[in-house]
Amino acid sequence: KLFNKTTMFFRLAVRVLITAMATTMVAAESRDAGMAACVKGIPPPSGQGILPFSAWPTIYRLTSPNPEDPMKENFDQSITVDPQVLAEAGVRYEYINPTGFDYPNATAQKPWSPPEGGNNDAFVQQRRDANDYQYAEIIVVKSFYPPFWDEHLHEATTIRYMIDGSGFFDLRDVNDEWVRIPVSAGDWFEWPAGIDHRFSVDENAYIQAMRLYKGSSVPDWSAVPRSAVAGNNTARNAYVDTYLCGEDPDAPAEVEASSASYTGVGLMVGAAVLVAATL
Repeated sequence: KLFNKTTMFFRLAVRVLITAMATTMVAAESRDAGMAACVKGIPPPSGQGILPFSAWPTIYRLTSPNPEDPMKENFDQSITVDPQVLAEAGVRYEYINPTGFDYPNATAQKPWSPPEGGNNDAFVQQRRDANDYQYAEIIVVKSFYPPFWDEHLHEATTIRYMIDGSGFFDLRDVNDEWVRIPVSAGDWFEWPAGIDHRFSVDENAYIQAMRLYKGSSVPDWSAVPRSAVAGNNTARNAYVDTYLCGEDPDAPAEVEASSASYTGVGLMVGAAVLVAATL
């Protein structure tokens, strides 16, 4: 009788184990199916006030992900990228001609405010008011600056308005591929917190740009290197969830662990079935 009771107990325990593991597998399959159905990126905005993609600067793929000389073009002019690629990654573009308005003459100013009685751009001010871009400063870069070139993210929206000169912004698209944007006077770009990017002046070694910051707090221009994120950055995690279907390109070990766990569950279910059949 004791043997029969023990046998019945083990059979019941194994059946409970099989049910629990099968439920886990179904949940995993459902999660994987959801990820497969997700499309990376967001629909680009459209409608009144949105520039057509034809108005964007021509953008390119880099010929090498890590150019030896970042100040050179490092792209094939015959191979362009559709601006929609960046728009789907959350990048927004506007062209605002700075010619004729009062900005510092090839110098920096921190902070910067439109001069009283000056010839100021009402459209720029309108954008600032509409988006609460209360703080502004003007910077000048006259040489290659390594901290700008190291791949990094910011934990707040990035707003950059090119006033004079030229350079290159490289941004990661939703497939983690570099897109190079040659920028010059009049280019206004915004992109969300958490997107990886970098900057270099071009061979002219000069650019003057306005940096804007949302809200009245002291601006935080801190750059978080990609190598330091490791899944522990709130801004990056939010970007990954919103634009990358939750798939962090820097977390392959996590994906492999999930796959290994899934395989292990399958093996355990198979073993439990065999044990149940012998009892």
